[in-house]
Parts: sequence; structure tokens; C-alpha cells
Amino acid sequence: MLTGVEIKRKLVHLATLVIPVGYELTSKETVLTFLIPLSLCLLAVDLLRRYHSGLASLFRRLFFGRVLREREEHTLMGSTYFLLSSALLLLLFPKTIAIVSLLILTLSDTCAALVGKGIGKIPIFGKTLEGSLAFFCSALLIVWIYPHVNRFAGTLAAAGAAVIELLPIHVDDNFTVPFTAAAIMFFVGG
Repeated sequence: MLTGVEIKRKLVHLATLVIPVGYELTSKETVLTFLIPLSLCLLAVDLLRRYHSGLASLFRRLFFGRVLREREEHTLMGSTYFLLSSALLLLLFPKTIAIVSLLILTLSDTCAALVGKGIGKIPIFGKTLEGSLAFFCSALLIVWIYPHVNRFAGTLAAAGAAVIELLPIHVDDNFTVPFTAAAIMFFVGG
């Protein structure tokens, strides 16, 4: 079952839709004007938290359990990975691919967590089959609904991102999932 803290994290995760929606409604330059400084500031805070004992202690007291997950105590925060990967996706990939990859990360990852922890029964690599199927189905829906996406490449991207999200890779999925989806759409669909 999802705890109150996990539900709050997922709601905050959905708030990050502001990046792909903002990019759809404005320009790359407009979004990057805000995204790059924000990413660099969060990275600086995150690195200071990791390597400055006083800030680490303050973060542990004030944020651990509320914002930080146990696994993030000794790595970068998921939000840092998210902002950095968002900026890189906007810089490296065409607009449609960047937006769809971020939508997959935000919406499909949330679906996977809600379904997997809510009703998941069949464990796979510390996650659930049901959560992974929810991820895949929601990612598939995104690539089939979003305009100007190569449907074949999008379907492969949904499958690839679902596999990457499921596997016990030791790199944050806020980085691996959107880059897997973007790379597949870019190299397969052109």
C-alpha cells in the first residue's frame, strides 16, 4: 500500500508536468531560461548536501523521510536527476521527442507506482508486474495520442522505457527512462 508520504511524492512528481506542458506552449529558449539555472542551483544544493556535513545534518533533520528517500541519502536526489535530464532532453532532442519522453517519465512512472504499490501482487526485481504493465500501457497511450510521433518508434520507446524502469539498474530512473524513450524514438523514428 502507498503511504501518505509516497502519495505526496507522486503528486509532487505530477507537478513536474509544468516542464513538458510549458515547452509545448512556449519555446525551448523560454523553458531553458528557467530550467538551466534551476537545475544548476538544485545540483549545487544537492552536492553541498552530500559533501558538507553541516548541510547533510540539516537535510537529514528537516527533509529525510519527507522529501528524501532512504536511497537518496548517499546519492543525488531524484529531483536533481529529473531537472538535469529535462534540460538535457530539451537540448539534445527534437521538441516532440523531448516532450513525449518527459510525459512518459512523469505520467507512466506515477501510474506504475500507484498500480504497483496499490494492487501489485506479482514481484519482479523488487517491483511488480502490474506496475510495469501500468507503465507500459500509459506510455503506449501517450505515444499513440501525442501528435506527430512515429507510432512504431513510440511503441518501441514505451516498451524500452518500461523495461528500463523495471530492471534493477543503479542509475536513477528519472535519467534512464526518458533517455531510453528519447533515444529509441530518435534513432528508430528519425
